[in-house]
Amino acid sequence: MKQTKILFGCFFTIFSLFSCESYLGGDFNADPNNPVEVPIAAQIPSIQINLVDVYGGQFSRNNNQLMQQVEGVARQCTGFNSYSGLVPSRFSTVWTNIYENILNEIKIAQKVAAEEGYAHYTGMLNIMEAYTLMISTDVWDDMPYVEAFQGINNLNPRFDTQATIYEIIFNLLDESITLLQGGDGGLAIGNDDVYYEGDIGLWIKAAYAIKARGLLKHNKFAEAQDAAKLSFTSPDENLGFLYPDQNAAAPWYRYNRDRTGDIEFHPQMGNLMQGLNDTARLNIIQSTFRISHPYMTAKFHQELISYREMQFLIAETDLWLNQSGTAEGYHAYLEGIKASFKELNLPDSDYEIYVGQSDIDPGMGNLDIEDVMIQKYIGLYLCPEVYSDWRRTNIPKLTPVTGRSVPVRWEYSADEYSFNLNAPEVGSVNIFSDRVGWNR
Repeated sequence: MKQTKILFGCFFTIFSLFSCESYLGGDFNADPNNPVEVPIAAQIPSIQINLVDVYGGQFSRNNNQLMQQVEGVARQCTGFNSYSGLVPSRFSTVWTNIYENILNEIKIAQKVAAEEGYAHYTGMLNIMEAYTLMISTDVWDDMPYVEAFQGINNLNPRFDTQATIYEIIFNLLDESITLLQGGDGGLAIGNDDVYYEGDIGLWIKAAYAIKARGLLKHNKFAEAQDAAKLSFTSPDENLGFLYPDQNAAAPWYRYNRDRTGDIEFHPQMGNLMQGLNDTARLNIIQSTFRISHPYMTAKFHQELISYREMQFLIAETDLWLNQSGTAEGYHAYLEGIKASFKELNLPDSDYEIYVGQSDIDPGMGNLDIEDVMIQKYIGLYLCPEVYSDWRRTNIPKLTPVTGRSVPVRWEYSADEYSFNLNAPEVGSVNIFSDRVGWNR
């Protein structure tokens, strides 16, 4: 996958200004609630880095704690781990980053792209907007959109239903694919695109991957599989960003550096992997969460969506569509596992030993949904999407840390409750029972 060394100098300054609960992002505009035009090339890197930072940061910490891949063991993380800390104030920073530093900035850049006739930039920005909306509505359900981003002209935007948000998401993705497939992009995307360095073909594949993820949640299995097949053909095409070094390090590295001992590997996942003789992968990911961790490195490629996720999606949808599965789904299942071993820089020999077990590779025609989802759960370690997978399938079986159930959504931001008159009433959201739209 192509990467760039753009803005390394900016990284040093930006990272030094934020605490562990904050995220990378320059304030390119004097008033983030009142969009003003700036050069589009100046906005793209900040938007993209903010997005990978929030997804690999609080989205990963929150979702993967709930999914018992990691656990909070010290300070306020213990409260989060036991669900008592899942209060509105916990979500104010992440809500602000989503709206002000990502979606609002995308809206500004889209306006410039439209005015200048930059069709390829518009396509890329639409994909980023669709992705941001998807990860947000998947944890918050209804949220402001249609009336949002108007600054002082509307300080109380109404909340749109998740069905409306998803309709917008799919429209954005379809429009993006059309725009990117068009011959005249108006202005070639360059190194300001820190994900793909302007590779239009890869952006089209990413759009199909994101679309497949969304369609799966709506049980549109045939459409999801078709979209996945038009997405990534190897792990080298994953949508994401390679953090450069310790001075501009990836979110988990920074967290382990600044909050050493707060979060550790979860024994539930360890027990699951031990039961599957998954020792090669387990030996890497169960290492103590310090800056010396062999996987959570400073120079880490933070993914937004990946080839291995698409392979597991193809395998899952194949089983929903074909009771005994097909050769294509079976191959995708094994390919997803293999890509997971590659993600951890493990040799093919370790993969071959692992899938040599009949419990892991029961043979074509003998796979079931639990096989696929357990391997996806392991293979997407630290990926926030496993939270959606669990809510869809209830696999793996999780024992709540406290009480009778694992939370099925996030709380809204305390600031949104306080300052938006159209927000739900404080206390009206039950994170244990109020499922998001596609999960009802």
